[in-house]
Amino acid sequence: MIVCGPGAVDQLLTKGVMMINFAHRGASQYAPENTMVSFHMGVDMGADGIETDVQKSKDGVLVLFHDDTMKRTLSVDGSISDFTWEELQRFDAGAFKGEKYKGTHLVSLEEFMKAFGASGLHLAIEIKQKGIEIETLEMIRRYADDRNFTITSFMFDSIRCLAEYDNPPQLGYLARTYSEELLDQLVSLGIDEYCPDAAFLTAEMMRRAEEKGLRVRAWGVKTPELMDKMVELGVYGMTVNFPDLLYARLNNESA
Repeated sequence: MIVCGPGAVDQLLTKGVMMINFAHRGASQYAPENTMVSFHMGVDMGADGIETDVQKSKDGVLVLFHDDTMKRTLSVDGSISDFTWEELQRFDAGAFKGEKYKGTHLVSLEEFMKAFGASGLHLAIEIKQKGIEIETLEMIRRYADDRNFTITSFMFDSIRCLAEYDNPPQLGYLARTYSEELLDQLVSLGIDEYCPDAAFLTAEMMRRAEEKGLRVRAWGVKTPELMDKMVELGVYGMTVNFPDLLYARLNNESA
């Protein structure tokens, strides 16, 4: 495994945080995802971490955006890689979430890192596009200590690329499957986190992953009921669209 000193994860858990509350694309249930307003709202709601996604524009700017196409959130045909950063900034990234967010702009990875790189939050940065792994890592490292972020992806080759890179960062594999062979492969590559879909995570899977030295962080926590299940299982962290509800659950408060 990659050996790291005490970073944001350890510091938060040492302070008594039961598990890390990652605002998924910010407070994306309430505000336009992957925008500064959503990230700040998530922090204000008690998130200990922020999760976001990275793609690259036509002219090489690293942009925070989730989908393969821009139709759902921007009402634009095409993908992030089809447009320059200047063109992307003209699109409205907030109107789909309501009139009050009209005029909200897309965010570059550098803008995000300038705002949150030294915040003390743990950042989970997901690679959404092949071939941008190293430049994403280099941009993150301009503004954040290695101990305060984890790079993740569903694309195993992207995680392998970073694992085999000289001086790799903390890494997590976003998984839609479980097997002993997969866990062993992650361990052999020095991956820090097994990140399964919360819908199929079980106590036995948790136990086996932790026995092998892997942290378990759940994604796809779409309902308060599934959130409660993850709390009961004791995952080290989860990504939620509603960080206020998780904060209340962990602190025995009413949201």
